[in-house]
Amino acid sequence: MNEISILMNLLSNRKNMREIGATKKEILQKLNISNRDKNIFFYNLITNLSKYIEPLGLQIKFNPINSHWFISYDSEISDLISANPFGDKSRLAATLFCALVASLKNPGGISKVAEIQNLRNKKGVIEDLKELELLGYVEIAQNSNEVKLTPLIGYHLDLEELLIKIALKTKE
Repeated sequence: MNEISILMNLLSNRKNMREIGATKKEILQKLNISNRDKNIFFYNLITNLSKYIEPLGLQIKFNPINSHWFISYDSEISDLISANPFGDKSRLAATLFCALVASLKNPGGISKVAEIQNLRNKKGVIEDLKELELLGYVEIAQNSNEVKLTPLIGYHLDLEELLIKIALKTKE
C-alpha cells in the first residue's frame, strides 16, 4: 500500500456514528513518520491528496471540534443534497445553532440549558435538545442541565466559514 492509499483509508474511516477520519498524530503514526520535518511532510501530503481528489468532487476537511481530518463531498454538491438535514424541523437547526453559540462562549464547550433557552428565547428547548441528542449532535448530562456538542456537527457544518460569516455580519 502506498501513502495515498493509507491516507485515503484513514481519512474515510468511520470510527463510530459521530467520528470520521483521523487526527494528524494518528496519520503520522500509521505512515511511520517521525522525523523533524513531519509537519511539513504532513501538510504537503494533505495538500497533494486534496488536489488529486478534487476532480471527483471530494475535499479534505478539518473538524476543529475533535481535531480530525476527513474526506467530504464538495460543499456545493452536498449543500444541494442536504440544505437542511432536519427536514421540516427548522426549530432543531435554530436550537443547534444556539447550542453552538453557547458552547463557544464557555470554556470546555459545555453550556447550560438555561443559556441555550435564553439565546433561543423559547421555553421548551429541552425537547429540541433531546431530539438533537437522538440525532447525535449533542450530549445532555445526566442531570439534564448541561449540554455538550459532539464532533458530528463539525462534519456537517464548516465551522470556520460560519464563524467568518458571523464576524463579517457583526462588523456591518
